[in-house]
Amino acid sequence: MAQYSFPKSERLAKRSEFDKVMREGKKKRVDTVCTVFFLPNGLNRKRLGIIASKKVGNAVHRNRAKRKIREVFRHIKNRISPAMDIVVISGKDLVALPLGSLAEKLSKTLLTIR
Repeated sequence: MAQYSFPKSERLAKRSEFDKVMREGKKKRVDTVCTVFFLPNGLNRKRLGIIASKKVGNAVHRNRAKRKIREVFRHIKNRISPAMDIVVISGKDLVALPLGSLAEKLSKTLLTIR
């Protein structure tokens, strides 16, 4: 069960970490659902940061979008090959998308990044 956890050590928390990934990393667009930035890190783990702006909706919608992204990441993080920092910026369409569809699209993108 511990393999599906999402501890603090796997989170991007500081603004400088987000900025570094978005400035120096590569960018991939996942339809109109979200945008993914990624940058290999020297650590032995994958780290995730999520941005959900007010364009997504009110607080309920933003939190729902972040929960969906975290859930997908928790289930596929062990299959992402190099250790890297990942920033996912949610789009407006993410909230309405069912979790299964989001999981399919986002996992396909996250598993092909190098």
